[in-house]
Amino acid sequence: MKREQLFLLGLLILNFDMTLADDVKSLDVISVTANREATSLAETSASVGVVDSDDVDQINPGHAAELLNHIPGVNVVQLGSSGQGVAVQIRQPISYGPVYLYLENGVPTRSAGFFNHNALYEVNTASADGAEVFKGPGSALYGSEAVGGIVNILSGQKPEQDLLRFGVEAGEYDWLRTHIKSKKVTEKGGFTADLDISSNEGWREHTEFEKQAFTTSWHTEVGSGVRVGTVLTGTVLDMNTGGSGLLKEDFDNDPDQPGNLVGYRDVRAFRLSSAIEKDMGKNGLLSVNPFIRSNDLEYIATWTLNSGRGGDSSNAHINQSGHDSVGALIKYRLNTSDNTTFVTGIDLEYTQGYQQQTHIERTDDEEGFYWLSYSEAGLLYDYDADFTAASPYVQIEHQYNDRLKVQAGLRYDSFEYDYDNKLSVVTANASHLRPADTKVDLDHFSPKLSLVYALSEQAMVYGALRHGFRIPTSGQLFRAGKTQDSTNLDPVKVNSAEVGVRGDGNDQWSYEAALYYMEKKDDIVGVNSDGVSHNENVGETRHSGIELGSGYQLTPQLKVSLAYSYAKHKYEDWGDLSGNEIPLAPQDNANIQLAYEPGLLNGGQLVTEWVHQGEYFIDEANDNTYSGHRLYNVRANYFIGMQLEVYAKLQNITDVQWAETASKWGPKFTPGKPRTALLGAKYTF
Repeated sequence: MKREQLFLLGLLILNFDMTLADDVKSLDVISVTANREATSLAETSASVGVVDSDDVDQINPGHAAELLNHIPGVNVVQLGSSGQGVAVQIRQPISYGPVYLYLENGVPTRSAGFFNHNALYEVNTASADGAEVFKGPGSALYGSEAVGGIVNILSGQKPEQDLLRFGVEAGEYDWLRTHIKSKKVTEKGGFTADLDISSNEGWREHTEFEKQAFTTSWHTEVGSGVRVGTVLTGTVLDMNTGGSGLLKEDFDNDPDQPGNLVGYRDVRAFRLSSAIEKDMGKNGLLSVNPFIRSNDLEYIATWTLNSGRGGDSSNAHINQSGHDSVGALIKYRLNTSDNTTFVTGIDLEYTQGYQQQTHIERTDDEEGFYWLSYSEAGLLYDYDADFTAASPYVQIEHQYNDRLKVQAGLRYDSFEYDYDNKLSVVTANASHLRPADTKVDLDHFSPKLSLVYALSEQAMVYGALRHGFRIPTSGQLFRAGKTQDSTNLDPVKVNSAEVGVRGDGNDQWSYEAALYYMEKKDDIVGVNSDGVSHNENVGETRHSGIELGSGYQLTPQLKVSLAYSYAKHKYEDWGDLSGNEIPLAPQDNANIQLAYEPGLLNGGQLVTEWVHQGEYFIDEANDNTYSGHRLYNVRANYFIGMQLEVYAKLQNITDVQWAETASKWGPKFTPGKPRTALLGAKYTF
């Protein structure tokens, strides 16, 4: 272990998860994600990281990574050489697959059948009212994809005071951002409206983007104990992604060069939901949350551009996909006695989805590795897929005594795909097989058992056994590639055991630690039998680790927060790869922040941050590695009177060369941004 890692572990042992406001104890923090309603962390049997609205205002995040990466065990990777792309590592390797569930106010932002690892760029994280990260399987309450964790962005929350604020930012590489945030409290509720517009030319050619995101909400009481909170959100994102991975020699010697010049990504995402609550006497609460969502996405799949002259690019394509959904989350809670709470509900959804892939061919005359131009060359896939889900669940919580609480839950998910192929059926001897029209039915049970034990008023321990799963996506089922019988797949299953402790040492100190072990079974693996490729549920992997963190108020003006995680991700039963480490799985991640509030900043802060990502393998055979990186960032804000705030950020202070991601194809490395500065101002009317 390196010297800096030993030093960090020493600090964590001395101070045994979260950056906290000075006057807030960790056990009093409220989470709405773990139990689908407000619960203090003192009563929560899971590792949950909470970011509140004050954190968002202080950080001024331009990307979800800035907002979430100070939570222990959370590594959000910014993709596209500082673009808006997202990949996440929570109790899994850095993943592009459906092992994380993304929510907005508790409602999935996408249908389970149409996962996209970039889903966080479809949410207005820059103007969020907060965020929560539930780590580990949460399928007993949330269903498919809640395997590695759940990310819940809180938007358009009920206002507590009037606000009208206008902000601007400007930075290097033509970074521009304008944001407006407004809140109005009324006698029975209130209104909110947020608008965030940003653009960037990018520090590498062909990495520019423009993004517009809005959130509006209306909250009211309509009588008879009924409360309604309606939220409308939307995001439009147009970005170029050609400046992607570089060959190792180019990455080392000329990381500014663009790489491919053809990639792009166009995103349209809109959601409307209405949380309706009715008190059912003294002991009951009925919640009904109907929702509508619409997602459209078009992009060039740059990872399929197996480049050079003579490289196999038979799968290079433009992808056009989308889905429109209607559904409702219905829940009833009944306090059957002073000690027992019974919760039951059902999640319903109907989704109409589509997918179209158009083959592209390279047309430039250059001999180099990277694509400079292309032309369309016919359809590879064109189909519709309707998706229906019905998922009842039940949870019982019993307080045995003043110290011990036990919780048990069970969920049943029933899914159906109705697939309609619009092209010819191809079932053998081709690179792009197409199943005939069919229906695919899937179902699954997800149990959980957990307990919370109060050691004292300032400390608690918890333990949990949880089961998670994720269904095969529409792409895995119906975009078969060379694999035959692609529709004969079952859900991937996960079993998890976790123990943890959290508490407050005194008014200045908070801590949290979690130890987990996970087995993933029936993973989807490509198997070659008699020269024929099949996808089968035969893979098995192991995932284990520890997450540690603390916040310590050293002096009235100086606070340090620490977050550290160490994990192992291995192939247990995966053919010739059994025993190897899974690629894209940094063994350790760390974040240390030191916040200083001197009087000269007039209520502002100076925050220095150290970000560490450890070494990892980039291929399944464990032949090539990326050495990891260490970055230093700083931000500061200053108040001029009561209404005007100015702030500044300087990222990658030491201007080190580092990679956002690495892949085995080449191998290739996507350069992270160099030293970058921005200035901003916010005026509150």
